[in-house]
Amino acid sequence: MMSNLTYHLDNDEKKIVDAFDSGEFEKNGRLDERNKFWKKAVKETTKKKPVNLRLQERDIQKVKALAFEQGIPYQTLIGAIIHQYVKSSSLGR
Repeated sequence: MMSNLTYHLDNDEKKIVDAFDSGEFEKNGRLDERNKFWKKAVKETTKKKPVNLRLQERDIQKVKALAFEQGIPYQTLIGAIIHQYVKSSSLGR
C-alpha cells in the first residue's frame, strides 16, 4: 500500500532523486553477500557480555532514579555511562 506523504527535499536530495530517476545508479548483483557482511558486522559490534559488579547501594539507587527519569532500564544507563567514559578517555584510544 502506497503512502500519500509529501516530502520536501533540499537541492542535494533533489539531485540524488534526479540521478536515480535518470538511471545513473546501477544495481549491484551481490546483495546477499552485502547483507551477510553487514549482518555479521552489526552482530559483532553489538555483542554484550554479562558482567557482575559490586557497587555501593547509594550509587545504584541514584542510577536507578536517573534511569527512571529517562525512561530506560538502569542496566542500560550503567552500560551507557561506562561506554561514554571509555570512549572519551585514553582507555578507548
